[in-house]
Amino acid sequence: MSKILFSQFHNVELIVEKGNPLGGAAVQSLVWMQAFHELGYEVSQMKFENDNRPVKEKFDWVNLVPVYNPAKKRIRSWYTYKLPRYFEVLKKERPQYVYSSIPKWYFFYINIFCKIFKIKHIIRLPSDEMVDNRIYLTESKIDAFFIKLSYYTADLILAQNEYQYQQIKKVFPKKQILKVYNPIVVKQEFLRKKKARQGYFAWMANFRHRKNLALLFEIAQTLPMEQFKIAGVPLSPLDEETATSIVALKKLNNVEFMGGIAREEILPFLSKAKYLLNTSRYEGFSNTFLESMCTGTPVLTTDTANPDNLILDQELGFVYKNASQLANKIKEISELDYLKWSANCIKYVNLNHDHIYLGRILKNKLEQL
Repeated sequence: MSKILFSQFHNVELIVEKGNPLGGAAVQSLVWMQAFHELGYEVSQMKFENDNRPVKEKFDWVNLVPVYNPAKKRIRSWYTYKLPRYFEVLKKERPQYVYSSIPKWYFFYINIFCKIFKIKHIIRLPSDEMVDNRIYLTESKIDAFFIKLSYYTADLILAQNEYQYQQIKKVFPKKQILKVYNPIVVKQEFLRKKKARQGYFAWMANFRHRKNLALLFEIAQTLPMEQFKIAGVPLSPLDEETATSIVALKKLNNVEFMGGIAREEILPFLSKAKYLLNTSRYEGFSNTFLESMCTGTPVLTTDTANPDNLILDQELGFVYKNASQLANKIKEISELDYLKWSANCIKYVNLNHDHIYLGRILKNKLEQL
């Protein structure tokens, strides 16, 4: 039986009791775990050495592998403690594959360790800024340098959309790259076309600059007759624009903050929505798009967060440039068009994003490495 080891520690939050899951990368990783498990792989997940929370019963097929204790303080700890621990874990576990969902500077060293033990390291690109100069918005120059080295030395890069694929291909023309859309476990009980245009505008994300709560405020203010339900929590440290926007949104009568909602509450929340509203400055391929489509809820998104132009090309909703354009479009959309979008969402996600369908595509690629 082949073994795949997932490296992002945040994934653990989704599979243990009293977890605190944050971010789409962990959600997407869990779906890949589910796919590989169902396809006959042994699935392991790295965890912090001092994390003793029990695994939820429904995820008892995931083997948790302790790596290091983040509370331990060492001089130059990455080189004297953490990286040596990664080396020992890979030496002991000997998986066929390591899957990493968010590129980090130290992956260059992980790649070296993997090559020593004949392990294939797969790095997924989480969002578009990781393949162009926007990387410097979140990474230092030295970290960005090592991240690019990790791309060069990885065995496989996973791109979520055509932009990511072309950017990496341009810089590393001989690199093994696979463009594969995000998978989702399609739950048939929610796979229902809308019968009428009713409900609220659902907005789902962690509160941070790239999610553009300033635009969300502008839209909610422009559409006072519509109800907006915001699901998410602030990420620390909180930037000034986001903090100001949260205060402004709380003053609007048509806005309700739902707080963080549990994974099992997401599909019921979206199924009662009229639209999923996305205001992001950029995305890779948002998991919330897929979750919304799984409930037949059309997507409204910015022109900078429309991977491969799918929302327009597949008629899954509407793409807007600013709040006024969106407000005008909302008034123009007929009931017939709305119901067509809903039906298209159901058909598209069912045909193109099922976790087993995409899992087989990725499995076949891995076996060719």
